[in-house]
Amino acid sequence: MKDFLLEKILRFFEPIGAFVLMVSKGFRYMFSSFRIGDTLIQMDLIGVGSIPIVFLASIFAGLDMALQFEVVMAPYGARALLGKVVTTSIIRDMGPVLASLVMSARVTAGIASELGMMNVTQQIDALRVMGVDPVDRLVAPRLAAGLVMMPILSVAGDFLALLAGLGISVAVGHVPSPLFWSGVRDALTAQNLTNAFLKPLFFGFILTSIGCHYGMRTTGGAYGVGRSTTKAVVASAVWILISNFLISKLLINIWGLSS
Repeated sequence: MKDFLLEKILRFFEPIGAFVLMVSKGFRYMFSSFRIGDTLIQMDLIGVGSIPIVFLASIFAGLDMALQFEVVMAPYGARALLGKVVTTSIIRDMGPVLASLVMSARVTAGIASELGMMNVTQQIDALRVMGVDPVDRLVAPRLAAGLVMMPILSVAGDFLALLAGLGISVAVGHVPSPLFWSGVRDALTAQNLTNAFLKPLFFGFILTSIGCHYGMRTTGGAYGVGRSTTKAVVASAVWILISNFLISKLLINIWGLSS
């Protein structure tokens, strides 16, 4: 019975240990043997390739958010606050989370399937035979690309969402454009800007690290690749939502104490 429980405990903690080891080695290689060529390629695949879907989702999110807030605030005569409310909602939560969830369906799935296929076809084993650490060649560039490109895409998507919110506020809510931008300026506080830049940084790490983790551990041929890809996308989406709450709570406590 004890051996059975010990086996279950080890089976539970083994993936966690493997993930921590992979991430620690990835960050070490990022600073010790930075592969700028591979990183630029991954920045193009992860970041530039995700521009259409992230920007499209951000625009329609801004349209819908401004429309919903206009409906709620109009009966109270609070349309003048649309700019501030929409901006705060977008840059603190909706923008980073939406961009990350959209990218998880593309980036995390792409990384997991690519590395998974390399693993089941023994290409990763071939790297080890040649004396190349797969974490150095495959994981570190993807981690670096995610950390760089996710904040850039999120901030750009936030700006497009604000423009879309401005269009709805002017066309539907009849809010003067200068009044909307005045609310935007009021919402660009240090706390909100910290959320806007810090959250995408963590989300970029989550997207790439989870994709690499499941891809590197893929077994079972084509069926295993599909299974690992599905698990990676689900795990990244769940951890994005969990970390979003934890980061929000942490920053609220910090700014609350500082005030």
